Amino acid sequence: MAFLGFKDFDRLSEVDLDIYRFFTENVEKVPYMRVRDIATEAHVSNSSVMRFIHKLGYESFPEFKVSSHAEQEKAHVTDHRINFITADNFPSDIYSKIELVADKMQGSDQIIFCGVGSSGALAEYAARQTAAVGFNSFCVKDPFYPLVTQLKNTSNNLLISFSVSGKTIELIELLNNFVNDEDVTLVAVTADPSSQLALMSRYVLSYSTDQKRIEKYYDLTTQVPALYVIEQLISTARRLALQQNEKL
Repeated sequence: MAFLGFKDFDRLSEVDLDIYRFFTENVEKVPYMRVRDIATEAHVSNSSVMRFIHKLGYESFPEFKVSSHAEQEKAHVTDHRINFITADNFPSDIYSKIELVADKMQGSDQIIFCGVGSSGALAEYAARQTAAVGFNSFCVKDPFYPLVTQLKNTSNNLLISFSVSGKTIELIELLNNFVNDEDVTLVAVTADPSSQLALMSRYVLSYSTDQKRIEKYYDLTTQVPALYVIEQLISTARRLALQQNEKL
């Protein structure tokens, strides 16, 4: 609902927080209630309810109700189709690029997977699967992790980062430390090949997908294309490793 994305809690008084809790516990019925009904059930005054509505950014209670109704209707619209990814989700040279990155993995002393939020979960999965097939890998989900210090005096590092938008500020700030580092090769997995993350990376494994947000703050963009890239990358790297072992 319209109030669920509110984050500026420092501006809220104890009474405001009581109203906010009432709103979040009664998401379905709040858009249909009157000010005095909310005040009665939340055990506050009418004026307290209105002050809270104004803090949410609405000039009037009717405006708040209209916005809440619209958000509720949007939330109830569902699409029951299962949309699997196709070749259209990827550039025509995606497999050749995956081959290049997989080959780079063979010569790397360690592989670091980075991401924030849902992309961090992908990075963790990628690191686990990569380690399972015999590569020295780990995951960094904290953009403030002292990675610069950890990689000091090391070489042949492959740093693979995940970001749908390619514009995650904290991630970009972390990677800026390695742009000119000869011992770290940057790889981006992103839906925007023209993003800052992509431009600062040596290799870009891109895909296309519709970015989706609700309540302005919550990212519901599918990570299936990025997961597909991970699976293909690991499969290719394992194949190359097996071929190399057969030659020995």
